[in-house]
Amino acid sequence: MTCLEAQSNIMAFIEKKLPDDVIPDFVKHMRYCKNCREELEIYYTLIVGMHQVDNNQELSQNFAKDLENELNRLEHRVKQAKRFKFSTFGLVFGVAVVFLFFVYNQCLDKVYNIEQRMKLEAQGDTYFYDTFGSEMSVCLNDIVQEVQIAQKPKESTFYEKLREYQLTHPESEETESDE
Repeated sequence: MTCLEAQSNIMAFIEKKLPDDVIPDFVKHMRYCKNCREELEIYYTLIVGMHQVDNNQELSQNFAKDLENELNRLEHRVKQAKRFKFSTFGLVFGVAVVFLFFVYNQCLDKVYNIEQRMKLEAQGDTYFYDTFGSEMSVCLNDIVQEVQIAQKPKESTFYEKLREYQLTHPESEETESDE
C-alpha cells in the first residue's frame, strides 16, 4: 500500500468503515511508515476528540494509546480471520483426503472383485467348488498318501506266494503228477 492509498483510508479507519480486504495492508503501512502514522494520530486525536465532546463523553486522556489499541484490535481481527481461513481450509482438506481415501478403497475393492471374477471365469467350471462339492475339501496330503498306499506292493504270505507261483507255472505241477 502506498502512502497516498493509506492516507485516503484514514477517515474510513477512524469511522470504523475500513473494508476488510484493506485492513491488513493499512495496519501494516501504519506500523512502518512514520509520516502516515503521524498524520493518522493527528486526525484520530481531532476527530475522536470532537466526537467525544459532541456526545458529552469524557475526553480521553491518551489518544495515542487509544489509537494503538484500535490498531491492535484490527490486527488481531485480521489474524483471527486468517486463522479461521486456514483452519477451515485444513478441515476441508482433511475431509477431502478422508473422502478420497474411502473412494480409493472402494475402487480398489471393485477392481479386486472384477479381477477375481475374471480369473474364475478363465479357469472354467473344473475349478469351482460348486461343481465338485465335498470332493474339493479333501486334503491334498490325504490323496497323496492314498495313492502311495495303493501303489505300494503288498506283503504276501508264504501260501499266497506259493499259489501265485503255481498259477504262473502250471507245468511244474504236471511234471510232478506224471512221476
